[in-house]
Amino acid sequence: MNLKTSDHGNVKIVHLEGKLDVNLSIEIESEFEKMIDAGVTRMVLDLKQVEYLSSSGLRIFISAMRKLKEKKGRLVLCNVTPMVKKIFKIVELEDIFEIHDNYDKAVEACGK
Repeated sequence: MNLKTSDHGNVKIVHLEGKLDVNLSIEIESEFEKMIDAGVTRMVLDLKQVEYLSSSGLRIFISAMRKLKEKKGRLVLCNVTPMVKKIFKIVELEDIFEIHDNYDKAVEACGK
């Protein structure tokens, strides 16, 4: 799993790539916590290059969303692959997360 970040105004963009499984979930969760502790309140997760998402990965996304909401922030997902969309649907999380088809729409929604 590879994680790259960039900023778009007050929105932190997190580009995830590869397989988000139990082996990498602690590392990714730590990175999310560092960003939130540093004051990030608006985050877009770009999942375009995510090949696999385990239950540990889902837990990390839920945790980040809750922490951001506590700070009056927002978590938005974009470029979700069909395989990952299927996982969200199976575990009935597609209505819990705000998901946009593309990066620009996600950044715009998150920045509001």
